[in-house]
Amino acid sequence: MAESELHRSMKRMVRADLEKQDYRVVEEPLYPPASWMHWESYRPDLLGLKSDDHSEQVVIVECETHPSMKRFVSKNYGSFWFEPSVTRDGSIRRILAVPRGKLASLDLELRHGWEIWVMGCVAPIVKISSIA
Repeated sequence: MAESELHRSMKRMVRADLEKQDYRVVEEPLYPPASWMHWESYRPDLLGLKSDDHSEQVVIVECETHPSMKRFVSKNYGSFWFEPSVTRDGSIRRILAVPRGKLASLDLELRHGWEIWVMGCVAPIVKISSIA
């Protein structure tokens, strides 16, 4: 199935935002790009990496043009893990991007672990922080 223009547009907007936050972003990686990452039967829409002398940060992004809780929870995103080096702290951010007008399709319990970004025409219009 071909990717919709809306899906491509959402990925471009999220990617641009993450790159402004100094993440190196990979689109739909087939395999984890580093030996210290792992997932099974899962491929995020976007994967961002950022590190400095003190921390390693990873962000996974799912862009859902027609959000459905049933479809979303069937993704194997829980199989994603990474092991930061012993000299650095590590963190994983999870972002779910949805088009404006589609927030009601989601169970906001997702905020326990996911940021929810509501996308506008050219950028995120609302960023709902996760509750960790």
